[in-house]
Amino acid sequence: MKKYFRLSLVCLLFFFVHIPNFGFSDEESLFTPKIVDSRLVKKMFSYIEKNREKIIKEWIYLTEIPAPSGHEEKRANYMKEQFETAGLDEVFIDSAGNAIGIWKGSGQGKKIIISAHMDTVFQGVWKIKVKREGNRLKAPGIGDDTASLINCLWSIRALKQAGFKPKNTYYFMGTVEEETGFLGMQAFLNATKEKFDMVIALDGDLGKVHYGALGFGGGTIVFRGPGAHTMQSRGVPNPNLAAAKAIEKIYEIELPSEPVEKWTILNIGMIGGGKVRNAVSQESHFTVDLRSIDQGELEKAQEKIRKICQEIAFEEGVELEMQLNSHSKAYQIPGSGKSFLVKTVVDILRFLEIKDIEVDPLGSTEANVGIEKGILSVNLGRTYGWYKHSLREEADIEGLFLAMKQILLLIYCLQ
Repeated sequence: MKKYFRLSLVCLLFFFVHIPNFGFSDEESLFTPKIVDSRLVKKMFSYIEKNREKIIKEWIYLTEIPAPSGHEEKRANYMKEQFETAGLDEVFIDSAGNAIGIWKGSGQGKKIIISAHMDTVFQGVWKIKVKREGNRLKAPGIGDDTASLINCLWSIRALKQAGFKPKNTYYFMGTVEEETGFLGMQAFLNATKEKFDMVIALDGDLGKVHYGALGFGGGTIVFRGPGAHTMQSRGVPNPNLAAAKAIEKIYEIELPSEPVEKWTILNIGMIGGGKVRNAVSQESHFTVDLRSIDQGELEKAQEKIRKICQEIAFEEGVELEMQLNSHSKAYQIPGSGKSFLVKTVVDILRFLEIKDIEVDPLGSTEANVGIEKGILSVNLGRTYGWYKHSLREEADIEGLFLAMKQILLLIYCLQ
């Protein structure tokens, strides 16, 4: 096991300094430093700087609108209102609940989605109060992904204020249920008749650029039995014992950490069972987080997990229920790591002097949905953050403004 974890760590480090070459010819970056000297870019940057406190105030306001996955209505209405006020050409909330604003281009450009998800992971959290301490804001959801929503809104406003006239047509989206499997983005792309050229997901820490889609094959495993008081428990099937044996066996599965194209990893994230301490559990469960860059490796690992659990359920005399994800598959677009889009984003990050730039195919953002459909897709980081997916989440204020400049420069370059 120690060898396995060492190899996994080495693999991750390798990803962060290496972009796999799929044999496609290199494309050129669209960014050059002289772009920043243009009148339009100067006006956009100046507008952002002049509105610093307004931006922070709106960031706090939007964060304090609770939006657990499946309950994003208030945020959606707010995003719709702001898209309308900003003057986008067509604004609506679709049947899935996504707030969408379309900025039509000249008709000679591409069709590009820029998305940020409205939902947070905090089910049952209906009262949120943001604390500001120095250069940090603290509250659940302050970064993931409310910061991206603010980046999206103020980028539109800055572009409009500067007099930007797009050739491309942009679909700005506040999406629902990203945290439960990119459901809002999937619903939109499945329903639309439009053909998109790019998906840019605003998500993750500033400096991270993902151009591939991880496959997610985990899920929940449940063992059930008749239960019994401890005094009458001798010989009674015990779901807790079955769960313990299954977890031990699952961690013995050998998963590839190299070559990089087959990288796969798993984790038992949650475990539970029983209602009282002096009785045999009637139901015990645990979750598996299984991820891979290679869909074949993902499915092989899933099959091994199924076999282990089935064998142990038979041996222990308990019932088994397994729900392993078969929808979020691993996808890679050959050559995308060396595409003009990735190179442009990286050059912008270097110009902005962003430290710890990470370029890899380990994507787990809404860009995954675009990649699955063969659309060139990446994510852009929203700011720097800490303690994500926890009630003590924190986000960096200054990083938000760097991230906004990143978005503005990319949109300018894509014209």
